[in-house]
Amino acid sequence: MKVPFSWLKELVDIDVTAQELEEKLFSCGFEVEELIPLDAGISKVVVGRIVEMEPQEGTHLTKCVVDCGEYGRDIRISTGAANMKVGDCVPAALDGSTLPGGIRIKARKMQGVESNGMLCSGEELGLNDDLFPGSEVYGLLILPEDSVPGTDIAPVVGLDDYIFDISITANRPDCQSVLGIAREVAAILGKPLHMPAMDYNTVCDADEPISVKVEAPDLCPPLHGTLRPQYPDERVSPAG
Repeated sequence: MKVPFSWLKELVDIDVTAQELEEKLFSCGFEVEELIPLDAGISKVVVGRIVEMEPQEGTHLTKCVVDCGEYGRDIRISTGAANMKVGDCVPAALDGSTLPGGIRIKARKMQGVESNGMLCSGEELGLNDDLFPGSEVYGLLILPEDSVPGTDIAPVVGLDDYIFDISITANRPDCQSVLGIAREVAAILGKPLHMPAMDYNTVCDADEPISVKVEAPDLCPPLHGTLRPQYPDERVSPAG
């Protein structure tokens, strides 16, 4: 079972590192098969703010001047993307950086123009929309406007996290959920468990009846029995 460290920290006030928690879980009989860092394979990729843009004549490329904070405020990088504008913050893989899959980025000439790195899409960072909204857009990954140039990309896009791959034995079905593991972590660390909100509120017009139809009352007798009247195609009010 795979459990994000960040989820556990939402449910328990964890005051140890992921590596220390891994050892504590082992000591209590939970086999952590693997502790997976989400930023594995990524290095020297930072927030870059585009300060200048110019079409690269005779090509589909755009020459960008990128502010990468302490790494340089006028780094020149060419890109084939077309969804960016001046002022946008984007991931900048600098000269000597690495990306998932062992890809190494080096300064090189693109269509005769020196490019000192690569501006990245969400896919190139191993992201999807579940991890960071907009990651599956065709083109560069546009970061929040308040991102600080030169900041390591991992905490900006949520890659500063770990996944615990835990082997759950057949006699512990209570641990086959994030909440179940969090309960064990709370006991191990002597911390309170913060239960997630279980309520669900919906807004509807109290004067407008809701149409309810139970198409298989034999398969769902508890729900069918709560409707008044019990004819499947009749309408009931929000109050029941």
